[in-house]
Amino acid sequence: MRHFQDPPTGPVPPEPAATEADMEQTRSLLFVDDETDILEILVDFFSDEGYELHTATRAADAIRIIDQHPVDFILSDLKLPDSSGSDFLDGVRETHPEVVRVLTSGYFDVRFGEVREDERNGTYYLSKPWDLTTLKHLVEQKLG
Repeated sequence: MRHFQDPPTGPVPPEPAATEADMEQTRSLLFVDDETDILEILVDFFSDEGYELHTATRAADAIRIIDQHPVDFILSDLKLPDSSGSDFLDGVRETHPEVVRVLTSGYFDVRFGEVREDERNGTYYLSKPWDLTTLKHLVEQKLG
């Protein structure tokens, strides 16, 4: 299990077996949550899937990561210390509309294992606690 320094922001190093050619085509995931245990679970779950992984505990840190690294998929908690996840993802939609955006919270009326899309803004909603298999399927479906 990987452990984070506080705060766990920035890229998580890719697996050493990745070649330079693999790195050029590697898709990038960004997880944003103020609970480091959740970030650790997500990184552990996706670490062997071949994605470049980034984590942030605040929206401002996530924005810096997006400015410095191409990101294909963002999973953000609704409640962040410096912003709402909804406002953060709305900003991402304006500046990087191609990025897949997923908002997660324990306050949504979404059944366990179900993903809903807001057709007005393209954001997906996933209720906590989430099913990691559902999340993995969503990533695979959206990123190919």
